[in-house]
This record gives sequence, structure tokens and C-alpha cells, in this order.
Amino acid sequence: MTANTPRVRRTQAERVAESDRRLMEAAIRLIARVGYTHTTLESIGIEAGYSRGLVQHRFGSKDQMLEELVNKIATDQRERLLARLQGLRGMDALLCEIDCYLEGMDTPPERARAFYMLMQESLGPAPHIRTAFAAISARWHRALARQIEVGQEAGQIRPDVDPAAEARLLIATLRGLRMQSMLDPHTSNIAKSIDSLKCGLRARLLQPL
Repeated sequence: MTANTPRVRRTQAERVAESDRRLMEAAIRLIARVGYTHTTLESIGIEAGYSRGLVQHRFGSKDQMLEELVNKIATDQRERLLARLQGLRGMDALLCEIDCYLEGMDTPPERARAFYMLMQESLGPAPHIRTAFAAISARWHRALARQIEVGQEAGQIRPDVDPAAEARLLIATLRGLRMQSMLDPHTSNIAKSIDSLKCGLRARLLQPL
């Protein structure tokens, strides 16, 4: 762009979208570093290059902003997963879920750390966001159970498997492995854990050849 090239003015909607994105990213960075309790509207505004007043104007309160943040992180993750799940059904879809959830967890990105910080704090100082996490878990549970049912309908997965119980167990295992990796990254080996989990799942669910 030269000095004589006129600048294209952004619309109000574009400016709002940009500021919202920066505020959300600032909140993610702060929560990943210091958690919910020590993250304030003022610190979010400063981190994003705005004022505390803008954060409050856009989201109303820290609680409302964090609920939106939780849902945004979960929605973004689900969209990335759905793109990779294209054409996969049954056991193949379950294995893809494992990869998507655990890949890169030995060096977790900030949004993953923020998500887990908030999940833990929803059981303590931030109970207002517990319902958001419960809803996310319920949707994930239904999706996993449905893939097990699809595998059963195709004759791939044993008919005596309980889809709901297996889906709960898989969610608990994935979250446990991810948390362990974050707690003690020096002893974590997510690649090995992924292989072990997949082998165990195949052995437990698949019809014998």
C-alpha cells in the first residue's frame, strides 16, 4: 500500500468483531497463566489494549464473558473435529476423536490450558460456568454413544457393548490423560498413551474376527 492509497474503512460490525476477538484472546492468555480468580475485567481490557469499560459493555460481567469463552473454545474445537470426521463412522470416528482430543497435549496450547483451568475452577470458585461444561459434556457423550451405535448397526462393534457406558468411560479417560499431561508434562508421553488407549478400545469393542 502506497502513501496515496486510500485506507479502506472498516464497518462498525467489523470493528466490534475485531475487538471481541482480541478481548477473548486476552482472556484466554490470562486464564491460562493465572486462572479465573486472578483474571479481572480490567486486566482483560489492558491485555487486549482496551479499557475495562469496553469489556463490561460487551459482555456485562466477567461471569458472562467466561461462559461465552468456554462455549467458544468448545465450539471451535468441535468444528475442527467435524472437519476431520468427514466420512468416518463407528470405530474409525472414535479413534479420530482420540487423536483430536489428545494430539499435542505434551505442549498444550493456551486455549487448552485456559479451558481446563476453567473446568477445574467450575467445581470451586466459578460454579456459574459448571452448567456450560455439563452441557458440553452431554453433547460429547451423545456424539460418542451414537458412533458406537453406528458401529453396532454395521456389525463392527459388539452388540453387547453399552454405548452410553463406553462413551462415559472414554470421556473420563481422555480428560484424565489430558489433565495428567498438563500436571506433569515431564513424565507424560501422549503418543504412547494414544496408542495404548486405541489398542484397548479396539480389544474391548470390536467384534472378534
